[in-house]
Amino acid sequence: MKTMKISARNQIPGIVKSIKKGPVSTEVVISIGGNHEMVSSITTHSAETLKLKVGSKVYAVVKATEVLVAVD
Repeated sequence: MKTMKISARNQIPGIVKSIKKGPVSTEVVISIGGNHEMVSSITTHSAETLKLKVGSKVYAVVKATEVLVAVD
């Protein structure tokens, strides 16, 4: 995966392991290798806009205390 053009330096590539959709928020578990995972809570609208599904290649973008999910 190539690095996205974004100001956040902590861009961790991974694969979506699981998705738990709720009416307002969605929990996304990202496998980042070495038996490590990161979990992000994003809006359900954002998850749908990103067209996330299990197996999707994504980035965990870490800025301050938040973990965002990004695709390219």
